[in-house]
Amino acid sequence: MATTRNAELRFSTAASIYLDVIRFSAAVGIAVAHLTEPFFSVGWPLLIDKAKAGLVALFLLSGMVIRYVTMLRKGEGRDFVVDRVSRVYSVVLPALAFTIVASYIARAASPGFYNSHWGADMGHPILRIFLNLIFFAQSWNWTYAPLCNEPFWTLSYEVFYYAMYGVLLYLGGARRWIWFVVLCILAGQHILLLLPLWLFGCLLHDLYQRFRASQIVPFRLHAGFLAAGVAGYFGLPLLVRLLIWAKNFATRFFLEHHHQPVNLHWAYIYYAIGVPLGFILLWSMLLLERVKVNDKTSVVRSIRTLSEATFPIYLIHFPLYVLIACLYPYDRHNSWFKLGMLALVLLISILLARPANQFKNYLRDIMHKRFMPEKYVRDPRPASAAG
Repeated sequence: MATTRNAELRFSTAASIYLDVIRFSAAVGIAVAHLTEPFFSVGWPLLIDKAKAGLVALFLLSGMVIRYVTMLRKGEGRDFVVDRVSRVYSVVLPALAFTIVASYIARAASPGFYNSHWGADMGHPILRIFLNLIFFAQSWNWTYAPLCNEPFWTLSYEVFYYAMYGVLLYLGGARRWIWFVVLCILAGQHILLLLPLWLFGCLLHDLYQRFRASQIVPFRLHAGFLAAGVAGYFGLPLLVRLLIWAKNFATRFFLEHHHQPVNLHWAYIYYAIGVPLGFILLWSMLLLERVKVNDKTSVVRSIRTLSEATFPIYLIHFPLYVLIACLYPYDRHNSWFKLGMLALVLLISILLARPANQFKNYLRDIMHKRFMPEKYVRDPRPASAAG
């Protein structure tokens, strides 16, 4: 019975490949956007604001995939912790190690250029690395970037969301809400501000599972998602604007003599992009339900391989750009050189994907033996399927 249910819950091959393409494209889009920044490029239009769409897509897919994995194989709370810790640290540890090496080499090679852009992030390096290792670097009003790796900030958000989701799913009674409140207090206002967006990704999974199994007239389905997208596009951003107004009102009349770190304006664009994008993703996945795809083809295998490089692309592209810019004073107008930088990021990330998955399995085995010896069995699934 469980096997039958799991088969029913599995994403269709077409939908799964579609999400892999979206995930990889989002990471590449972010890497391209950062490459257009003035300290790396001259002559290209600045696309850094466009990177928010890719970041939102990764947040939505994170929530969707975590929900999918836990519904497919819920297990115990310990299983969830082992899976998430091994997954995150299998890439975070190498990425932070590379960031440290790249940052100090880059600063030694071109101290003036490096310090003018990232010098402020070199203060208290041990504290910065430690806070990013335990994912408290963005709690409350902290912004401790790990040296020059500016995009790393999202990891603190995502790991808190994993923990909150795990507490809500695996704990019961008063313990669930006590630990959830504790996590909220530790996270702070900025991390909590994007929590509904991540949970929206979880909701998209549940809606997908519900609608894919129901017999709904296609016109009603399309019209319903269009209406939901329009309502979400105007509704949630409007809610954020109301919160901004309430904050400004409180600051002006009650807190004008106190420091008020809460800034809600930055979150508006994430919801303005995320809500319609989420419904587009859901709509697209449902439309792909009837598309038959052979998951044994070389094209599908190639897409899977590229998708596994998403995490490395996101975490190493920026310090690699910084290292190249400091070691080699290239012509910032040279488009071919900049495209070569991007190609190098993609190549290294693809090559790192397999070792990262092997490292993930290694960490998972160690944690299973240490914390779950009575249940330890080597996971026979490929690393990509194990989440």
